[in-house]
Amino acid sequence: MVYSGAWALRTSSGKGNRHDPMKPLSHIRGAWLLPVLVLIALAAAACSPGDPGRSTGAYKVDIFQEMHYNQTLKAQEPPRFLPPENSVPITGGKLPLPELRADAAALANPVSAGAVTLNRAALLYNINCSTCHGAVADGQGPVGIKFIEYGASRPPAFDSERVRELASGSAYFSITRGFGLMPAFGNLLSDEDRWTLVNLIALPNDQRVNLLSRPENQPSGG
Repeated sequence: MVYSGAWALRTSSGKGNRHDPMKPLSHIRGAWLLPVLVLIALAAAACSPGDPGRSTGAYKVDIFQEMHYNQTLKAQEPPRFLPPENSVPITGGKLPLPELRADAAALANPVSAGAVTLNRAALLYNINCSTCHGAVADGQGPVGIKFIEYGASRPPAFDSERVRELASGSAYFSITRGFGLMPAFGNLLSDEDRWTLVNLIALPNDQRVNLLSRPENQPSGG
């Protein structure tokens, strides 16, 4: 009886120091949860589509964000003054693009096809379009070839009948809103740059190939 009493006293007074075999396992089970939740939150913040602070909205999910597109108002930047009362903007406004490409066919190109403009168009093409449509707009870009390997349609060559028959407004609509596997460039390029590319599409093939092949129109600057 003495032995039993001593054992009962010892276990009751020192039960706070008794070893719980499941305690280390509970720490292990919960230790991975916080890092996983943090990673999920960061991924969601980085890939949020359509957020003007992070995304252009051109893709469903922005894995690699466009470096030349960023929020206008930076952190710690002082507030901007409001315009004077009753003032109206005289530049920067634009009419909304029609909802259907057929309705956009009647749009006229406001950008003239001068030498400076066409060189600009060739540079824009080599930066943004050549990986799919090819170095000389022949539909043989490395990404375009991959489309074929995966059973998708090849990007059209600019001298194909399909592209030659496009009205300027229809071509502008496709560049702005995207078409098929081509992403929308409405938030990636300015209105003027998109119309500039339309001028390049409308050129005779030999003239276009010459412009695209010039060293000064390469992304590296020649």
